[in-house]
Amino acid sequence: MKTDWRQIREMMNTAIDSCEQIEAAGFSEEHRSATVEINGVDYSVQKFLISAWTLPENIRYQIIREHHDAGSDLPYVPELARILVAMAQASAELVGAYDTAPAKKAIEGMKHWYKSYAVPHMMTALAAANKKPDTSFQGL
Repeated sequence: MKTDWRQIREMMNTAIDSCEQIEAAGFSEEHRSATVEINGVDYSVQKFLISAWTLPENIRYQIIREHHDAGSDLPYVPELARILVAMAQASAELVGAYDTAPAKKAIEGMKHWYKSYAVPHMMTALAAANKKPDTSFQGL
């Protein structure tokens, strides 16, 4: 199973960059009703916000349908996908929390654990496992 990590990174960066720009522009709840005219039609900030989270949801379902149509349904949620979802959910809880910096020490510890402990040790184990001879057909 191969993954286009560049595409995933670009998608996540697009969302992060967009949210950062909206926040930097001073967005707050009172701005939901602010509008912009596009080709003679007024669109509210709220409509854009709703579209900004429903568009990836809809694309997710399109990806699932296309997997199914191609006969390549995933039998389970891959472990790497679970990591992305969990990190995205934890990251989402930090939106608007800059001043309080919740879990800062835990987040730093987690980042260190990924970079300096878990991934390097898994890489070592995988490299060793990939060098072992296949003994699954013993006795043939």
